[in-house]
Amino acid sequence: MEEVDLRESRRRIRSLTYGVAAVTIAAVVAAVPVQGTAWADSPTVESTSSTTVDAAPAAPDAATDADTGEQAQPDVGAEEPAESEVDTEGPADPGDPEEPAAPEPEDTEDVEEPGAVPGEAEGGGDPRPVQPDETEVVAVEPFSDDSDAEPDAEFSREAVTTGPAERTGAAVATLTPAAQLLTIEVPDTEAPALVPAPVITTTTIEAPPSAPKPLSPLAKLLQLPGRLINAFLQVFDLTSSASTPRSPLSLGPINDLLFAAFREFERLLGLDQPPAVQPAVPALTYDGPTTATTPTVAQFLNASAAGYVLGGAPADLVPFTVNGFQMSSTNIFSGMVAKTWVTPEGQIIIAYQGTTGGSNLLFNPLITVSQVLADLQVIFTRTTPWAFHDALYFAKRVQIRAAEQGYSSENIFVTGHSLGGWEAQYVAQQIGLAGIGFEAPGINTRVPGNGADAMFVNVGTYGSAAPYMSTDLPGLQPFMPPYVPGGGSKPHYGPIVMIGDPAAITPLRNASALWGKSLIGSVIFLVDFLGNFFQYHLPGVQAHHLDVVPDPGMVPWMGRPSGPVHTGWGALSIQGLMKAASDAGQLFRP
Repeated sequence: MEEVDLRESRRRIRSLTYGVAAVTIAAVVAAVPVQGTAWADSPTVESTSSTTVDAAPAAPDAATDADTGEQAQPDVGAEEPAESEVDTEGPADPGDPEEPAAPEPEDTEDVEEPGAVPGEAEGGGDPRPVQPDETEVVAVEPFSDDSDAEPDAEFSREAVTTGPAERTGAAVATLTPAAQLLTIEVPDTEAPALVPAPVITTTTIEAPPSAPKPLSPLAKLLQLPGRLINAFLQVFDLTSSASTPRSPLSLGPINDLLFAAFREFERLLGLDQPPAVQPAVPALTYDGPTTATTPTVAQFLNASAAGYVLGGAPADLVPFTVNGFQMSSTNIFSGMVAKTWVTPEGQIIIAYQGTTGGSNLLFNPLITVSQVLADLQVIFTRTTPWAFHDALYFAKRVQIRAAEQGYSSENIFVTGHSLGGWEAQYVAQQIGLAGIGFEAPGINTRVPGNGADAMFVNVGTYGSAAPYMSTDLPGLQPFMPPYVPGGGSKPHYGPIVMIGDPAAITPLRNASALWGKSLIGSVIFLVDFLGNFFQYHLPGVQAHHLDVVPDPGMVPWMGRPSGPVHTGWGALSIQGLMKAASDAGQLFRP
């Protein structure tokens, strides 16, 4: 019995001790105002708790510590509150004793009833401070330099209003500490005026190309045999040069006699009669500028003629050299031969050699086979011969080497006669180089417009078969594919300038009508084709009509020009030639 009384006495003493401690803590809390903190539900926890946590000092018998938000553990046998009526448990206070707490009455739970005034305990006691109805408690976030930082878990980002409309709910009011203000002192001075940066104007001055370098002694030595042979041929009037006197051994009279007999042959066959009405060729009118600096017509023609003269050089032009040698190319398998020259104005001319190569046959006769095969391939097929691709490759190499010496592509031009004019025409079509081609047929590669506005011009002679081996000039049908104004399957590339006498093509047109009708008719056409070819096709005939002094000249006595001399055309630029031909009605659309 005494043991039971002793236990009861200890229990009462312990309860009294706890009560005194609770009263003492409550008095201290009431004396020192502190900010209350409520534990809000975590955003990730779906809680429906409607409990309002009191921020005022708790009553002595309250089960919640106002400082830590910790709820005291109920005694054994006490009723557990419902889950929807309690807040999330806060952190445990390590200073609390581990002994079981005294039993609390069930009616001491701090739950507000609807309509109750916040801060007032149900069982009476000291009322808590009551905020006015209009007061709005706003959670202010502390100042932070990092706008992307995560919010502090202690503070709520939402403002909580404790007006009448919200008192019926269970909103959790969060009192936050005063926000830290960042004060920046701005000096009372005017901002400096913005001074615009100076505008720097850069002017690019294109350096002129370097002067042509002379041939090396070795290169001159290698050219010596050709020069000696050319001097020997000049004695027999097979070649000529403006810098040397003309040979008295001229074969001109024999040439005139032969072609006179040929004209009589055509008359006897009735080939000189007016042919059937031919379709009109579309004319071009050039009214563009004529001030561009290009090589002259004479320089183009003489550079083309030099391809036929072994050891010959065009007047006023010097070789374009690389490492002391003239830049040139000879491909015996494709038949392409080309040399490069520089004008006194500092412009490069790539000159492609025509069929047979003239006196070059003495040193390289086999290349004639490849050149004739290239001619036949263009005429009788719709393919492009190897020689054309080789010519294009060489032109690209010249562009690279010329750029190394300061030449731009605008100062690189192409030219050629017959097969050489074909190759120059193809190169101009493919990479846009300007130039003049003489006596070139049409090509198998076509582009929209056929270069009607290009700076490459085709010069053809009335009566010569070469320019009419195309589909944009009527005259050799049905030997050639059908004529199509401004096009067809084998058109020229670039405007066409026709020189000489328009009536000179009459016998050839009549002879072409006999092609394929009979064996005799086909033979008559081939004979007339060759006769007119040698009379009107060679460079000396074009030099006559264009008022150009041939330098050099190859068989200068061969051929028999027919028609007017266009005085002054030899000194014209490319644009000047188009303008003059347009005014004379001799410029046609390809």
